[in-house]
Amino acid sequence: MRKLFVLLAMLFALPASAHNVVGGVYAIGSTIEGEAGFSNGDMASAGTKVIVTDAAGNVLLETETDDEGFFTMEATTRIDHIFRMEMGSGHVLEMTLPAEELSESLAGGDTAVAASAAKASTGSAVQYDEAAMQGMIEKAVAKQVKPLRKELRAFQEKAGLQDVLGGIGYIFGLCGIGMWWRQRKQAQAAQAV
Repeated sequence: MRKLFVLLAMLFALPASAHNVVGGVYAIGSTIEGEAGFSNGDMASAGTKVIVTDAAGNVLLETETDDEGFFTMEATTRIDHIFRMEMGSGHVLEMTLPAEELSESLAGGDTAVAASAAKASTGSAVQYDEAAMQGMIEKAVAKQVKPLRKELRAFQEKAGLQDVLGGIGYIFGLCGIGMWWRQRKQAQAAQAV
């Protein structure tokens, strides 16, 4: 009777609603945009504190998320930026933006490339600021890619029906192996007697 009750409890158990923290940081020139939320689609609440440090732990900036879990900041140096957010109930999100993703025109970056590009552009009839042009292109691409990144992250975190059915299959398979093993031992014990 107890086994039947356990089996019924397993079949009709309510699904647990656990979620992970998810987020991302993206560099668009010297501007850093970030977002934070949970794997169930909820975003970080407005006013969630974001602490930005360098690799040594020195605080570079403190900011907060907006109503949709987004935040922005301007980088002043081309170094690794580490973001830490405490999102309540023990949920902590840490993300790192490598220095390589920031603009080379920032302090600590390779300024020789920007200087040579500026020198080369003065010789042509049409002059433009290559760094500004690159920044505009990065902003346009980032604006288009942002929703795709969000959907991809949500898709990766979502457990599908196929995963649930696969888990149930493993449980039944392990139970079958256990029952087979027990039957085999009982048969061997009966033959020995």
